[in-house]
Amino acid sequence: MSLLSPSKSAKLLPLLINMFWIVMSTSTAAEEPSAKAHLPEKQQSAFVQGARNAELSQNIERLLEKHRLPGLVLKVKHRGELIHYQAHGKVNISKEKLMSKDALFRIYSMSKPITALAMLQLLDRELISLDDDIRKYLPEFEPFEVDGKVYSVNIHQLLSHTAGFGYGGGLKNWVDIRYLIANPLSRRNSLDDLIDDLSGIDLKFPPGEKFEYSIASDIQGAIIERVSGLKLDVYFQKYIFEPLKMKDTAFYVTQDNQHRLVDMYEYDAGTFEAAYVFNQEKIFLSERAKDSPYLKKPKLLSSGGGLISSAEDYSHFLSMLANKGEFEGKQLLSKKSIELMLSSHTTGLDTHFMPRVYQGTGFGYGVGIKEIAGDDRAQGSFFWGGMGGTIFWADPENELEVTAMMQVEDGWVALEKWLIMEIYPLIKDR
Repeated sequence: MSLLSPSKSAKLLPLLINMFWIVMSTSTAAEEPSAKAHLPEKQQSAFVQGARNAELSQNIERLLEKHRLPGLVLKVKHRGELIHYQAHGKVNISKEKLMSKDALFRIYSMSKPITALAMLQLLDRELISLDDDIRKYLPEFEPFEVDGKVYSVNIHQLLSHTAGFGYGGGLKNWVDIRYLIANPLSRRNSLDDLIDDLSGIDLKFPPGEKFEYSIASDIQGAIIERVSGLKLDVYFQKYIFEPLKMKDTAFYVTQDNQHRLVDMYEYDAGTFEAAYVFNQEKIFLSERAKDSPYLKKPKLLSSGGGLISSAEDYSHFLSMLANKGEFEGKQLLSKKSIELMLSSHTTGLDTHFMPRVYQGTGFGYGVGIKEIAGDDRAQGSFFWGGMGGTIFWADPENELEVTAMMQVEDGWVALEKWLIMEIYPLIKDR
């Protein structure tokens, strides 16, 4: 019997390819131990980069095996050059199907930056203003109140999640209970229904007073539909997905692509602090792809958390942001609006859960912003993740872009912290 079964051979294939590339690019190194020192600088760099890439692949495989995690698709660009793009592990740890680079993932809150981009496109076209009261576009909203006092909510506050909305789902206060009862994010709702459900629920705090992650991005979706005159999926397709060649990003998986949707696992860490590292004892399968509601088009086009995407697609979106709104010669957003999106608008405010996960961080429009350097990422880096275990970040100072797709609910914290420690050595002295 072969020492390498077909499944093990496939698992090791990316590593073997990397090592083969190292040998081929430095053939003289096989002849004498010190040959690398005599190579031209470019070949020395190739040797080091290949070795680091192989080590990264090995470390990922060890991580997946140690914690019994499903697979990962990782794409890394440095100085505009692709330096790592591989699928690692398996779709389901109990089955033989390997993860593939074209796998489809539920990206949940990584939908929010896409929605913020769409809002800012409307701003560029002078169809909305940051100072506009949102009831200008959604007049069915009853006046917003906090403790009996009436407030207005503007577009800027909506984009920066400082408007006073919540997500609900808890029993800590009457506003959260109202969200729980109303269930505005029901997949049976339209965006109009969502607004009707929210209307009359008090704000959690006066607008602009602090940051709270919320249903604000879904309200943005309703505004996009009203202002553009297009259904949200049609707008996204025409003005974002087509120009960015995001051919696999949508609100559901079409029948011919359903085999590419991965299974969902869950990490029951309990707290943000416990979620800093993976614990295999608390990771379990929660949804098989064949049973996913994402196989059918929902009535609710959730602009805050409803998209499916791939690592390849989302990396195009990230590259556009990192390149000041431009992608392959097309300017999707003005540089002025990109600067607004990628600047912190929460400096000095209470920032909800973020200090428990990210130090020195604020929130821009749909993305987190590093206000000070830390965790290897430079000041000005921007990032976000999805509840289902998908993450991205770009570090403009270090010219680094990272897109990582894993499907472990609440695994995004541990995955990001682990990858930061692994990725930066990959680009050291490159």
